[in-house]
Amino acid sequence: MFRTILSFITVFTVLFTYPVYAHPGKTDANGGHTCRTNCEKWGLKTGEYHYHDKNGNIIRQKKQSNQTNLPAIQINSKHMVKVIRVIDGDTVDVRFSNGATSRVRLIGVNTPETVHPQKSVEKYGKEASNYTKKRLTNQTVTLEFDAGVKDKYGRLLAYVWIGKELFNETLVKDGYAHVMTIQPNVKYQQRFIQAERKARQEKKGLWKA
Repeated sequence: MFRTILSFITVFTVLFTYPVYAHPGKTDANGGHTCRTNCEKWGLKTGEYHYHDKNGNIIRQKKQSNQTNLPAIQINSKHMVKVIRVIDGDTVDVRFSNGATSRVRLIGVNTPETVHPQKSVEKYGKEASNYTKKRLTNQTVTLEFDAGVKDKYGRLLAYVWIGKELFNETLVKDGYAHVMTIQPNVKYQQRFIQAERKARQEKKGLWKA
C-alpha cells in the first residue's frame, strides 16, 4: 500500500511540476519571439508570441517593454545609437546611450522579405539582408526622425546615417530596396526616387533582368 501511494506521488510530481523548457529560436529586442514550428510540443499555438524566464520556462503574458525607458524622441530629432542586431534589409534593433533598446524600421524604403511569417523569402531578400548586416551590425549610427516617429507596430521609424552617408538611400541606389513612401515621412522622398530611377537604369540588384 505504501509503495502504491509513493508511486502515485512520484507520477503526480513528474506530470504537474515538470517545467516547460525553452524551445530553439533567437529572441528579439524585448527578449521574446514567435513560435513557428513544433509549437504544440511546447504547449503553444503556431504564431504565438511569448517570453522565457531565466530557467527557460515559457511565459505567455507580456512583460513590461523597455520602450518606456527610451529617451524622449521628438519630431525631426537625431539620436546616436549602436546597432545590436539586423532583422532584415530594412529593420534593425538598436541600443540607445542610456541602455534602452528598440526596433527600428528604415523610412522610405522596402527590401524584399526574408522573415515575414506569412511570406516566403523573396527574390534578392537574402542579399539585401546580408548587405545590411555587413554594413550596420555593431556600428554606431545616427537615427534621424521625421514627422512620424513610430509605426502601428510600435517600431521606431528613422533615417539611418553612417557618418555623412544616408544608408536608406544607399539601399535604393545599390538595388537592395525600392522606394516606399508612407506619409507623413517624406523628407528625403525625392532623393530616394532619383536613386531608384538610376538603379533601374543601371539594372542593379533586384532590377537585374
